[in-house]
Amino acid sequence: MLLLDLELGGELYTLMKKRGRFEVDDARFYAACVASALDYFATIGVAYRDLKPENLLLDRKGYVKVIDLGFAKVL
Repeated sequence: MLLLDLELGGELYTLMKKRGRFEVDDARFYAACVASALDYFATIGVAYRDLKPENLLLDRKGYVKVIDLGFAKVL
């Protein structure tokens, strides 16, 4: 069994479908969050290979959390 923290912001995918388009500043913020997460994975030697909006959750402050490491590979 796998447990995750409760992320009240939902999936980025759901937000994308609801809004249709993001404002430029919002898109930059989400992209920076994802880039930061991928940089962290690279630092610890993990290749994250399943990047898609369904695997990005938003916390209550709006920050992105990467989930589903099933296809990740330790380098």
